[in-house]
Amino acid sequence: MIPLLKERDTKTIIRKGLLKAQIKDLRSLCGLPPFPLSSAYNLDPLVLLAKFVLAFETGKLKRPEDSIATIKALVQRMFFKAPSMSGFTFSDYFEYCSLVDQCSLNWNYAHSVAIDFASRKGMVNILTCLKPDDGWYSVEELFQLFTVRGFRMRFFNEDVLDTALSIRGQKIQMPYAEYGSYDDKGFRPTTVLQRPLFERPLFNAYLYLLASLGILEISETQPPLLLTKNEKLHPLTPYEALDSVRLTEFGAWCMNMVEQRPQPKKQVFETITDKELLLVTFKGKSLERRLFLEQIGIPLGVERFRITEASFIRGCSSSSDIVSRIDKFKLIIDPDPSDRWKQFFASLEKRSTLFCHGEQVLLYTFPDDPEIRRMFATDPAFKKLLIRAEDNKVVVRKGNRKAFQKLLMEHGYLNTL
Repeated sequence: MIPLLKERDTKTIIRKGLLKAQIKDLRSLCGLPPFPLSSAYNLDPLVLLAKFVLAFETGKLKRPEDSIATIKALVQRMFFKAPSMSGFTFSDYFEYCSLVDQCSLNWNYAHSVAIDFASRKGMVNILTCLKPDDGWYSVEELFQLFTVRGFRMRFFNEDVLDTALSIRGQKIQMPYAEYGSYDDKGFRPTTVLQRPLFERPLFNAYLYLLASLGILEISETQPPLLLTKNEKLHPLTPYEALDSVRLTEFGAWCMNMVEQRPQPKKQVFETITDKELLLVTFKGKSLERRLFLEQIGIPLGVERFRITEASFIRGCSSSSDIVSRIDKFKLIIDPDPSDRWKQFFASLEKRSTLFCHGEQVLLYTFPDDPEIRRMFATDPAFKKLLIRAEDNKVVVRKGNRKAFQKLLMEHGYLNTL
């Protein structure tokens, strides 16, 4: 995630998420798969994870020595520590910035869009009712329990729903009524639409966030298409596909429900690199390795991948990208590659620098005139300036443009380019 900040600043990631290319690169590094159904509506666990870490990490972002303990610390900071409310911090305004993707946001109200901490406390109250060994829980029933216990999703400044949030669209078809929009801003999540457009989606958004952190497992179902926008049907929000959740042992530990830290499950897998051919066979379960092989190779059936120069550098934009990819191959695929693989890697590194230097040139065309061709071919001064001359075209280094123009003038030709 740290390299992503070189391309996109923290504020932009928290507000707008990641670019598709960044998501692809990050997925190959961490192996976190997309959500089964909601990914079709631009909801991705990697985006939620990136926004969450950047919003709640108070120190300088660096690779953690204990990633499991770091996740718990960030979860504790979000759900168990009340906001300071002193100045604009993304942890206080995380929900508005990152979890109401269904809404168009008005940043003129950024000074007053902090979530009411009681909303987060309500989520903790519901989550601590779950048990890791108790199977799946219906999200619909959990939300009903949330409301029955008197909790609400709300901002400290409740005018935010009227003034700072809107959902674009022309029509909403609810089971009990149909609603049409009266202006180009669409619908405000207020009155009878407050629960379906704001409270329930934010409840689901919290659960999706926790799933991206490994605290919950989720199952999805096809969401109803109730919103008409630009003559097409859409779900009301990106969070509508969520059907049921299950608390993990890691989640119970993060939420202070158990004291003993769970032991990570061992992955069972095997990677075999052919010593002579550029082939890799992968068996077992390791999403990180499978995604990496799909990134650098060409699938040959279910378990085998053929690696070529073109496939290995696919998606790379610099020599350092290729070196990093070679290092990762040695880290997770084969720590001691054969001589054939070493030759392959050396060739990749050499090829990555062959076309990294260039110079600017000017291409001039001239009419089919024997006198001009003879001038370029026989005059020593022109021969020093011309890189190439053929087919009524000459190439001159950009730095020699004035000298070339001056020489043309001496022969009676005007050049104004």
